[in-house]
Amino acid sequence: MRTEQVSLLLQQLQLLYPAAFKRNYLFYSQLKTHGILLEDRKAIISWILAGMIFIPVCLLLRDFLQLSFPKLSAFQTQSTAILIILLFLMLVVPFILKQVKHSSYSLYHVLRYAPLKLTVVIILEGLNLLVLENEWVMWGLFFFGLSVGFVRIYKENLFRSSTQNHEYYQLQQLRRACFWAYRQTVALRLQLIFSAKDHPQYKQRKQQLECYAELYTRLLKSEYEYCKTLKYLDIETYLNERH
Repeated sequence: MRTEQVSLLLQQLQLLYPAAFKRNYLFYSQLKTHGILLEDRKAIISWILAGMIFIPVCLLLRDFLQLSFPKLSAFQTQSTAILIILLFLMLVVPFILKQVKHSSYSLYHVLRYAPLKLTVVIILEGLNLLVLENEWVMWGLFFFGLSVGFVRIYKENLFRSSTQNHEYYQLQQLRRACFWAYRQTVALRLQLIFSAKDHPQYKQRKQQLECYAELYTRLLKSEYEYCKTLKYLDIETYLNERH
């Protein structure tokens, strides 16, 4: 799908459904980078941000636990603070993945196992607290958990080097419209469940549901086609095309 086609589509959506772009925030892919790992210098921003947010919070939690539970060792308070942060990410990530699932098929395919990975990290962190008590393992698991639960969600990579900033913006706007259309279908389905079939507005709401469901399907397909234009959908494709 070409950039010009997406631009025209977004203009039409802005005219027909202005609410799709108001108070409709997506909590993922705030940073878009070329290639993989640190091929694009901007990729380091996500790690800097993760450090600025979570390391001070971790240290504050550790100090709070030391004051509240003086019998705990320094390792126990630090490890417990890390577990609290990982559990917080575990609660937040499924909500964000719901946004991803209903606005970007290709990205959801990449991120869908994030809750499972976080669960494994939390279990291993707990075992390290109870059995190994190894600081290297503790910090290693913490940073891996941040990678899974924050960095990989905040940063989306594998974009082609030719992709421009306005195309990043258009992709995100298209995803916002996708998720908004999905939310409308959910709201209308709930209204139909609690409405009697002989209610005057039942038929109207059913027609609206069909309209929004069709819009959602069309936008999700458009987003997928646009993604294929702007980025490599997986690492295998990236390596094959680059070499």
